[in-house]
Amino acid sequence: MRKYLLIVRAGDKSLHPGWLQGARDFDLHVSYFGAREEPFGALPEGVTLSREAGPKWLGLKACLESHGGFLDRYSRIGFPDDDLAADAACWNTALRILEETDAALGQPALDPLSFYSYDITLRRAWLEYREVDFVELMAPIFRVDFLKKVLPTWQLNKSSWGLDMVWRDIARRDGDRLVIVDACSVLHTRAIGKGAQYSAGNMQGASQYDEYRELMDAHGITDTSRHALKGVRMDGREETNLFRLNRHLTWAGLRRKWRAARGTTLVEGPR
Repeated sequence: MRKYLLIVRAGDKSLHPGWLQGARDFDLHVSYFGAREEPFGALPEGVTLSREAGPKWLGLKACLESHGGFLDRYSRIGFPDDDLAADAACWNTALRILEETDAALGQPALDPLSFYSYDITLRRAWLEYREVDFVELMAPIFRVDFLKKVLPTWQLNKSSWGLDMVWRDIARRDGDRLVIVDACSVLHTRAIGKGAQYSAGNMQGASQYDEYRELMDAHGITDTSRHALKGVRMDGREETNLFRLNRHLTWAGLRRKWRAARGTTLVEGPR
């Protein structure tokens, strides 16, 4: 039996079928929010499907509540967005390294060609992984005990803006480790803020900006900076030069601004 699970909140254009290419160490559950009867045809072995309406994290909470066995069956559960291009080998690598580092929460790095919000999430190809103080909502992978700890936060707002900062605050308080895996990367193909997560039906008149500010105020969070704390190279040597670890990837930033201005969608495969 596989000990890892990915759960994707999937629309009709979900890229998750590509995640199943190659041998995999994880099962996949599709939490579908569309209207088609059989949206993805016959499901392969180790792939299941349910239907949950609403925003991503509220829908995921409902999914876990109706599939309570997931929290008992798997040691790590990830919740990637459905617009990430990757293959099974990438997810296998991320899951293995997060297990080896005993990270409470982690994610694979983003390909530098991705649409992205935070430079810290972009891949540093000269490293195997980084210990960090922030993991983004886009593709978080939880150790199940930490997942149980933060699960009540998923209902704090509709947009989910700020939840990752709350998770960081909980991890920092309890001394839990956060990791970004650089040994692999996923490609985020959709412009930021263009997903169905922020549709009028999901937001019901709420503003994600207001929700973010309210959440930060409610939890007394004033520091929203994001830093790498330590890196580990492919040969196991540690990288502790904080300037090198945290300097921005200039060309990635320029590409991001250009693509955001065009509102384009990437179609390249994973790298």
